[in-house]
Amino acid sequence: MVQGAECHGAADSKLTERVMIAALGFAALDSAYLTWRYMALRLALVTPGTSICSWSSLVDCDRVLLTPQANAFFVPNALLGLAFYLGCLVWWHWGKRLGPKYRRHLVRTLVFWLAVATVMTFRFFWLLFHLSYFCPLCPLNHIATYVALAAAVVLLVRTSPSVERFCLRPILILVLACVALFILLQLLWLVANINGVLQLPTIS
Repeated sequence: MVQGAECHGAADSKLTERVMIAALGFAALDSAYLTWRYMALRLALVTPGTSICSWSSLVDCDRVLLTPQANAFFVPNALLGLAFYLGCLVWWHWGKRLGPKYRRHLVRTLVFWLAVATVMTFRFFWLLFHLSYFCPLCPLNHIATYVALAAAVVLLVRTSPSVERFCLRPILILVLACVALFILLQLLWLVANINGVLQLPTIS
């Protein structure tokens, strides 16, 4: 009976983990598309108003991506999201290879940063709802963040503290890798922006 309960709990945790990974993966893909669209518009690779979410003069991702609000924290919002969600996925997948004794620390750290991201989504929502047009893809990232956070909290509750002591060195290397990925993506945009590669097009 106890063994059956343990198997059921393990299956539930597996499902919760899949939900979390799916939410992070979806958010990363969504952010990747919006980042590409943001760059493509400024590199004159696409015509404004032709994105998959440009449905009318009021519902148009391109219009939103061309506003100052698309750079709420100086760098593009979509690029911040892409770097963050990719970092979360790298943290989880590489971290799991370190072994079960690191699992609780991995989940706890993920919960913290997803909670920080959740707070930031309220700022993005505020900016979005004060525009004259709407980006239907943008709020999906925020919803995915809430789902990922909820799943991570459930995983944290279900993950028992390890009795084994773990070495900090692998964790520090993983932290540096995730931070380096985040900074690198921002630097690539910054260099392109400083060198005048990205130009703001006009939209009718």
